[in-house]
Amino acid sequence: MIGEFMNEYLFLLNNLLRPLEEKNKAIAVSLFSGGGGLDLGLSWAGFDIKYANDTVTSYCHTIAYNFPHCIAETKDIRTVTGAEIKDKIKENSITLLAGGPPCQAFSILGQRGSFSDARGQLVFEYIRLVNELQPAAFIFENVPGLLTLNKGKDWQKLLSYFQEKTGYFIQQPQVLNAANYGVPQIRKRVFVVGFRQEKIFNFPPPTHPDSANWIPAKLALEDVENLPNHEIRIHGDRVRERYEKLAPGSRDKIDHSDRINPEKPSRTVLVGSAGGGGRPHIHPYFPRHITVREAARLQSFPDWYKFLGTTTAQYRQVGNAVPPLLALAIGNSLKEALEKNP
Repeated sequence: MIGEFMNEYLFLLNNLLRPLEEKNKAIAVSLFSGGGGLDLGLSWAGFDIKYANDTVTSYCHTIAYNFPHCIAETKDIRTVTGAEIKDKIKENSITLLAGGPPCQAFSILGQRGSFSDARGQLVFEYIRLVNELQPAAFIFENVPGLLTLNKGKDWQKLLSYFQEKTGYFIQQPQVLNAANYGVPQIRKRVFVVGFRQEKIFNFPPPTHPDSANWIPAKLALEDVENLPNHEIRIHGDRVRERYEKLAPGSRDKIDHSDRINPEKPSRTVLVGSAGGGGRPHIHPYFPRHITVREAARLQSFPDWYKFLGTTTAQYRQVGNAVPPLLALAIGNSLKEALEKNP
C-alpha cells in the first residue's frame, strides 16, 4: 500500500479542511492554545476560532500560520481581560471558550503539586475569563490525574469553586481515550463542559469502542517523506545498535524511550521538559526516534498542518496537544447541544 494507495486513516486526515473564516459560524476563543490541536478539532466541528492565547511565541506563530484569520496573541493570561478579547475580535457574543491550563502540576508524570504549583493556579484565570466573556459554553480539558489528586479532594474543591463563581451548569467530568475516536494512540484526557443556560449534553459515543478496532500506529507512519516537520535525527552507532535490538512495544532501559508496536496504537506521545521527561518514541521499523511529523500523525494532525519554532518547540506543541479527531468528536456534541437547546 505504501507509495501506491493512501490508507483510510491518512485519507481521512488529509481530507479534513483548513480552518476558514465564515459568516454565521459559532465564535470561539481559545486559551492555553499550545500547538492548536483542540482548536483544530473544534474548527472542524463548526466553531470559528477568532482568538488564541499562549505565553510561548512559537506556539502562537503556529496558530497564526494554520488559522490565518485568528488573532494569536503571546501574552501572560493573567494580564488578559475579556473586554480586550472582545475588542480585538470585534465580537461581543462568544459561543465557546476552550482551553486546558498547563497540566504539569496535575500530571502523574510531574510533581503533582496541584494548586500549590503556580501553573495549577492558572485554572483560576480560566474561571475569571469565563465570567468576563460569558460564553454560551466552555470546554476545559486536562490530564485525568486532576480527578485523583489528594484522593479527589482538590478536584471537588475546584468544581465547587467553578460552579460558585460562574453559575454555569457543569456536566460531570468525563475521561476519554483518543484511541476510541479513531486516533492511533492511547491518550486519555479529562473533559469538563459547562453551559450558561441548562442544556442536554452527551459526550460523544466511541467510534472505535474496543481494542479490536483501534487504529494501529503503522497506518500513521506511511508516506512521510518530503512532508514539513519531518527532520530525522541522526543517532550515534551505540544508540542505533541498542534500538535495533529493542522489540516493538518494549522500553529502552537507558533513555526510557518506548519502541512503537506497529500493530497497536502507540502509547501516549510524550513531551520532554527542561528537567528531562519523556522522549519521542522509537520508530517501529527504523532505529531512531520518530520525527515531529510522525508524532503529529499519531496525534491525528493532517499533513498540511505545520508546526513552527525549534524542533524542541515543535515536539512540545505536538506532545501537549489534544488529538484533533478527539476534539472534533467533542465539538460535534457541543454544537448539537447548543443548536438543539437554544
